[in-house]
Amino acid sequence: MKAISIFFRVILLQLIGLWGYGQNKVVLEQIQTYSNIHPAATYWHLPTNITPLLHAFDSGLLASMHLERETSIPPTNKELKKQSQLGKIVVDWSQSRAYPFHAYLELYEMTPSFVFRNNWVTLPESKQDSIHSIWYIACNIYNQKQEKVFGKTMLVAILPIHALGMGQEILTTGSVPSNIYQAIAKAISFMSPQMGDMEFMEAKMPAAYATDNYWMPLLHNQPRIMFDTAKQFMSYSNNGIVQLLRTPEALLNKINVKDKSPENPFKEAINLIRKTRSGIYNKEFYQVIQPLRNVHDNIDYTIEAYIEFTGESMNSDNEKKNGIEFLKDSIHNLYQDKNNIGNFLVKENSTEPDKFFYPDIIYNGYDSTKSFSLGTFYAKQPIVHSRVIEGRLLDHRFSINMDFENNLKTISLDNKKIMVVEGDKKPIQMVLIEKNTPAPIVNLLLLIAYSEIFQSPS
Repeated sequence: MKAISIFFRVILLQLIGLWGYGQNKVVLEQIQTYSNIHPAATYWHLPTNITPLLHAFDSGLLASMHLERETSIPPTNKELKKQSQLGKIVVDWSQSRAYPFHAYLELYEMTPSFVFRNNWVTLPESKQDSIHSIWYIACNIYNQKQEKVFGKTMLVAILPIHALGMGQEILTTGSVPSNIYQAIAKAISFMSPQMGDMEFMEAKMPAAYATDNYWMPLLHNQPRIMFDTAKQFMSYSNNGIVQLLRTPEALLNKINVKDKSPENPFKEAINLIRKTRSGIYNKEFYQVIQPLRNVHDNIDYTIEAYIEFTGESMNSDNEKKNGIEFLKDSIHNLYQDKNNIGNFLVKENSTEPDKFFYPDIIYNGYDSTKSFSLGTFYAKQPIVHSRVIEGRLLDHRFSINMDFENNLKTISLDNKKIMVVEGDKKPIQMVLIEKNTPAPIVNLLLLIAYSEIFQSPS
């Protein structure tokens, strides 16, 4: 008899639990979205399929609160038009008044500077620079009396990571829209009553790149050659053979422009300085000797160049000038051991004719067949190389187009592009377009491109 009593008691408790759970229905009334980075754009609008967001909401926060979303009433999507609308909830429960709880989700893309200026999160400056955008994700739940019974906010920093993508990186959104909403869904799934308000998280995802008519045709689905620069060497594999390169520290020799003696070793450089520069006695000029070493082929090279220290400034066209400026004309030489094998000249801020990137249409920097419109309506932009080195070496014409903002070096031989290399002071990855180019030539061009004297002044 006692066993039967216990059995009915258990059944009764289960029925009470089910009845209580039925009273804990919540309607997700509205999802608000906005971006103060690009308010007129479309990339931050909710995707057509919001099932992943709803699943994250159900299985994360609602499950932890023992609430069940009423699926027969879909949420309203509200895309805000201006920043002053943020956080303002318009209550319309005409279809859901009978339900005990009503929830609202807010998804806002913010500039990192806005978040830091409002002291929502404190990070060191070095960390701030790596964040492209911060998503403000808030959930508020109200009871039938319109009293807030729950309210939490998360801040999700988007940190783009570099995988196989190469090209003109887009710094505002951090990734393609589908990846952004995957990160947002993941963050929503972590929401719980136990978390602190203004909880800060990081989401790492592949960087996004603008489409263009310069790099894309060269990089589309092409294999990447990776570099190992962990030690003082640059090593990579070319046709199964490991290549080993080294760029020792450059040497500076100051030029005394007042020295007019015939035996002055810099006589030719001084004559050029006098012809092409003004106010030379108040400026500093140097000869730069840059040793280069092809370890694999046991070949030593040297770059001899002549520069003026200018300090970073803006020119009349409001373009940033580099901290050093190379003397005009092909006075700069290349040597193999002591034999002169070529010379070159250097141009700054050189525009590529008829080549553009399109900041409104992005892709992943690898597969050109998949692109996304951001809806920013930004016009196409010219491709302007930060620095161009061009000349001759070993009976070939060569050019190295450097793009400091994108950490790209596009290298041509005899007027044909043979490789695109990514990496600032050291190479990270490369697409070798002309795979039959002799390895010693490829190595020499890489050594020149990653010489200390040609690096970004930053």
